[in-house]
Amino acid sequence: MKTASKSTLLIAALCLGLSAQAQIRVYDNLSTAPTAGFGDFNANNPIFGDSLNLTQGGQLAALGLTLFNPNNPDNPGSILTGSMVVRFYDNTVPYTGGVLNNPLIGTATVTWNFTGLGGLQPGFFAPNYYDLTSLNINLPQHILITQQFTQTSGTSIRNGAALLSNPTTGTSPNTVFLNSAAISPNLYNISGGINPGQFGYQIQVVPEPGTFALAGLGISGMLVLRRRK
Repeated sequence: MKTASKSTLLIAALCLGLSAQAQIRVYDNLSTAPTAGFGDFNANNPIFGDSLNLTQGGQLAALGLTLFNPNNPDNPGSILTGSMVVRFYDNTVPYTGGVLNNPLIGTATVTWNFTGLGGLQPGFFAPNYYDLTSLNINLPQHILITQQFTQTSGTSIRNGAALLSNPTTGTSPNTVFLNSAAISPNLYNISGGINPGQFGYQIQVVPEPGTFALAGLGISGMLVLRRRK
């Protein structure tokens, strides 16, 4: 059995270090100030979403998003528990309206539980973060994301998503995707574009393996140069 050289061990250690720190934020407006919320009746099975331009693609690692309980006069109830289906579409060829036929990249189902807080009250929204690494969803740089919430307990008759300010990482057009029994699928300006058309999302990915290979090659080259000296 051959013994690895010190140089090889050093390269391996540095590459492992890079891998451990490789999860990077490629889109974020969830850390910005909220501007408004938008919702619809639960009975209409609303779907909310947005077109996101990530700083780079990669394997999905973590997702942050919001749930909003609208405070309409007809909705005095709170949300206790529920599940949400999140879908990721390839938006390399941008969606422009109508039935959403973009290629579906992957689907995640996440849960919400406000029981310990006494429920999500009308007029309030909550962010939550989920580790989705195990789903092995590979995202291109341009995606369209949608979310559809199903309440399993609580007395609220509406649900929605929070609108936040423009992203600090990545970009997004000033429109959001809406679809329900009462709203035709399309891209819409909220309040005539007065509010930034951005539902709240944060996405972290692990970059493509080629990134690590190039990093390792660079390290190896530095070691060779050092040895020649």
